[in-house]
Amino acid sequence: MPAADPGAAVYTRRRLVLLSCGVLVVAGSVGYWWWSIESEMENARQAIERGDWKPARAHLTRYLDWHPQDPAAHLLMAEALVKDDSRTSDDFVQQAIEHLHQIGDDAPLSARARLQEARLALLILREPARAEHLLRRSLKLNPDSYEANFLMWKVLDLTGRHINSREYFWRVYELSPETERASRLRDWFFAEFYSETANEPFTRALGAEKIGKIPASVNLLVRFRESEPAASFVHAALAAYYLESGKPKSSLELLKEAPDLAHAMQDPFFVAALFEALVDLGEFQKAKRCFEQFPRPHSGYLFWRCEGIYRQHVLNDAAAAVEPYTHASTCWPAKFDWNLMMRLSECLRKVGRNNEAERVQSRVKHLTTKVLTRERTSQLRNRVGNLNNPFLAQEICSLYREFGLTREADAWEEHRQSLLRYSP
Repeated sequence: MPAADPGAAVYTRRRLVLLSCGVLVVAGSVGYWWWSIESEMENARQAIERGDWKPARAHLTRYLDWHPQDPAAHLLMAEALVKDDSRTSDDFVQQAIEHLHQIGDDAPLSARARLQEARLALLILREPARAEHLLRRSLKLNPDSYEANFLMWKVLDLTGRHINSREYFWRVYELSPETERASRLRDWFFAEFYSETANEPFTRALGAEKIGKIPASVNLLVRFRESEPAASFVHAALAAYYLESGKPKSSLELLKEAPDLAHAMQDPFFVAALFEALVDLGEFQKAKRCFEQFPRPHSGYLFWRCEGIYRQHVLNDAAAAVEPYTHASTCWPAKFDWNLMMRLSECLRKVGRNNEAERVQSRVKHLTTKVLTRERTSQLRNRVGNLNNPFLAQEICSLYREFGLTREADAWEEHRQSLLRYSP
């Protein structure tokens, strides 16, 4: 057997050492490369905290090249696109939405993604129907989202559907820290008693102002209709404004401009506006056909109010109108609906129930001439800025009790008691 060559053995060992070093170098390079990719996310977060939007997008672009399904990265990219005021192109909104679309409803952070889309739809694109649809998806995924409930409340208020917003306000109130609940109560107080100006910060942010006698809230509806003409409830809200202004013909013409009437007739808010415009114009046969198409369920304030009007004015049956008017009067929105109360009083009087008619009429007179006097509402509006005044809280509590709104009254009383507990 030939003797081993010492030189060959040394050479072999050197090759093994070099090979091992090469493997370590490659592994180290791969590790460093992977670490650098992962660090892009943290670098992006830091850039966003500083407001350095362009570097943030660059970091996120590199990160998403290797992690295209990361929902947190897509959320951050949408934020970096939207908040960069230096961008002059309008395509940033669509780019942000495309990133948010990468986060499906079954993915982590999906509720947040739908909420962010809704913000863009409402506050930048001025598309309230799209915003509402996205908010409903967000709330289905996370019913306890303060922000989604708050924005839904505002979408409904801004589009003339305050009658549907109460449940969202109370959810916002429940989700608020105790230190902020009084502020939310004040917001709701303005929404109920000063609806025309309650959402001024939103209307200003959306570029709507008062023009002559036309309120900013109405001009905002005009902007919404321009941005999203298929939104039937926007047509209905504008029509309601004209109807309240004594212009039923203008109201009807506006409703007829809805691009998809068949779709609009599935919206109770739209059908109610169309029905009342037809009744005011004396077109009772058309009003009858309209009411017969009222979407289900056939219950709730809006339906019962229309049913009462239908029976009173279209069928000329005051006795039959009493029941739906009475049902409607028990609902929260009817607490401020003087027109409905007077219609009920008229029907009661026609069927010989004079004492009941007088009670309803007296209540309307009491609320409009004794409780909601111009002087009192003006004083309350000026004083409600100070939420640390227990006497003001007591006065608002009493006002709500006059209207039979126990939940609001109890909340203000709770606020008053907290002020008394912690007062020096």
